[in-house]
Amino acid sequence: MNEKITFKKTEWFKLCAISILVIFPLTLLPSPYDRIVAFFIVLITLIKFTYANKQEDFLSQQRLKELSTSSNDQVRMLRSQRIMLELSNTMIQVSGLKELMSIILNKAIEVIPKAKFGSILVMNHEGNLEFQAIVGFDDDLYNITLDPKESYQWQATGGHFSGPIIIEDLLKYSKDFINESTFNSMKDIDALSLKSSLSAPILIDGQFYGSINIDSEENNMFDEQDVTLMAYFANQATIAITNHQLYEKLLHLSKYDGLTKVLNRPYFEELFENNLARSKRKGEKVTLVVVDLDNFKQINDLYGHSVGDLVLATFAERFSHLIRETDLLARYGGDEFVIVFFNSDYEQTLIKMEKIHLKITNQSIDLTPVKQKMHCSFSYGLGEFPRDGDSLKTLFHIADHRMYDMKPK
Repeated sequence: MNEKITFKKTEWFKLCAISILVIFPLTLLPSPYDRIVAFFIVLITLIKFTYANKQEDFLSQQRLKELSTSSNDQVRMLRSQRIMLELSNTMIQVSGLKELMSIILNKAIEVIPKAKFGSILVMNHEGNLEFQAIVGFDDDLYNITLDPKESYQWQATGGHFSGPIIIEDLLKYSKDFINESTFNSMKDIDALSLKSSLSAPILIDGQFYGSINIDSEENNMFDEQDVTLMAYFANQATIAITNHQLYEKLLHLSKYDGLTKVLNRPYFEELFENNLARSKRKGEKVTLVVVDLDNFKQINDLYGHSVGDLVLATFAERFSHLIRETDLLARYGGDEFVIVFFNSDYEQTLIKMEKIHLKITNQSIDLTPVKQKMHCSFSYGLGEFPRDGDSLKTLFHIADHRMYDMKPK
């Protein structure tokens, strides 16, 4: 295999299109440093996975040529190449993960027509496998989750994943490995009547993250050409998931402060304006609170910025547990935070803040790096809509002024 893997002009155009889609959230990051770092993370990741995709496509095409020994095989190879190209073009235009998984699965079944059923399972946040796409099954299958060790891919390989495999006599695996409750649920919707499967693992950073499977009601339906084709589709699923994760991570970074995990200033201001407009329509009162840690500069000077960061993160975490999910908490800059209490007037919010202040100042913070403990005090000021103003700028100015009146002299 002496041919070089190169990019055509159209492929560079596709890469640029993906880059624009994924990099857009970077413009919302508050810090220029964060934007630069995130930009290079995106760039390196996109080049890495685009090249990996190109390489996998190239290897799949070469393997198909080797396996094409008859005119029928050659016709099938050309048809497969056309569908692969269609899939590559389509993936540029779709951003939703479930839609992408559905497209990949349907194209796999189109290329490997011996199968009439198929599924893609992807790991969720709890570590279980969810059905992200299905073909030929009842939609109730979407409501079923599997332990990774209950999947055909894991059962057949013992957790040692290397690539697509053909699995025969599926019912034998189902009875031996799937727990009784899940087994009965799948049996009730006729999801266990299949006999053979062509299954490929989806690996993210070398770890099992799911599988793509196409299935048949008969045994001995798949061959080596099918295995080669399945490797391509598994690679497409891996790239789609990785790009989606990257996009979600950047989207999160564009909305939340990296240190304290609360809202950042740009996203807070966007949410505040939207919620204030709603409160105006409903005639509800809204109270904005500006909070500033006392003597924070001294903490940084005495113990260093790593301890200062620990204090900020601990303070934000504790504060977030003491307010409602419907309220807003944001880091506005440095050691200054903003909290918005919806449907709460000045007096009601003042009582809430007095209780929060008492709880937080009475709790010590364990300064592990310097093996000490300290109590964190803070000052705060309130501004109420509509009594004190009807804009973020006015309410913040008033609350900020009142907060400084509370500061230790």
